[in-house]
Amino acid sequence: MIRSGAGRSPAGNRMSGPDSIDDLCGALAAAGVACRRGVPMREHTTWRIGGPADVLVEPATRAQFLAGLHAARRAAVPVVVMGRGSNLLFADEGVRGAVFIAGPKLAGIRVEGCRLDAEAGALVCRVALAACRRGLAGLEHVVGIPGTMGGLVAMNGGSRQRSIGDVLDWAEACGCDGTIRRFDRAACRFAYRDSRFLRESSWTILRCSLQLVPGERAAIRREMLEILRERRRKFRRKEPSCGSVFKSTPELHARIGPPGKIIESCGLKGLRKGEAEVSPFHANFIVNLGRARASDVLALIRAIRKEVHARHGVWLETEARYVHPRGETVPAHEVA
Repeated sequence: MIRSGAGRSPAGNRMSGPDSIDDLCGALAAAGVACRRGVPMREHTTWRIGGPADVLVEPATRAQFLAGLHAARRAAVPVVVMGRGSNLLFADEGVRGAVFIAGPKLAGIRVEGCRLDAEAGALVCRVALAACRRGLAGLEHVVGIPGTMGGLVAMNGGSRQRSIGDVLDWAEACGCDGTIRRFDRAACRFAYRDSRFLRESSWTILRCSLQLVPGERAAIRREMLEILRERRRKFRRKEPSCGSVFKSTPELHARIGPPGKIIESCGLKGLRKGEAEVSPFHANFIVNLGRARASDVLALIRAIRKEVHARHGVWLETEARYVHPRGETVPAHEVA
């Protein structure tokens, strides 16, 4: 789960001060919402990169989550909402604000007929497997994606040139003013690996409803296993990474090819900046060799984009998103 992602946090561009953080922590404690101060974000992202957040908030229920967001608004503290942090690059300085984690306690899944409803903290792989068990097709392509449903919907994520928006009926989100609204598929304004929830800062996804179709359980399972085997062949995960860094848009794929092959054709496999490296196994991965910093990753993104543009005349765009110290979340290439 991630905040609508791009642009300003609910508190705007203001940096949080000690008093506002104290006020927030007091309000969270009064509401029974678990929080910790000064937690390094590298402990909560798949890249294992990022400095400390002023406050890390881990709500146990939907009510706690909404109460926590309300408390942050009242204290004028910037907010970042995340799930597993599988596509986030936190600043080396950390976050001067509150990071809310939608974890396993905000991960309900319900299946009725051909409809599957999932809370934003539900793991994508578990949602895909729940559909498979009920003989429902349409989610095979997401089975190997390591994130949560909130992030998947916000990113309009998927694989094999397919996207979650293809089967989404509605997404429910909380606005900055506490309003809860349902967005149908058209209102989500999906594009390739994009949606209104990334382009606007005012909404945080709470849950979604998917309309699937009946299928043969054995055939669905076979396709999922094939996808998982293919991902294991392509994507070796010994070192921490965010998965694919750059978008493989249909236009790019048709014109030149997928980003991994484009980057490899430029001779950039194995390129290092500090302890960040373009993976020798898949050139669309940037891996953390142990103590990589966000600045190392951004330097690699910058070098890759410049070389690809020089050779092919295109500027690659990132799926990975950078979290500023002030809490804004933007595509990583915009700050590289």
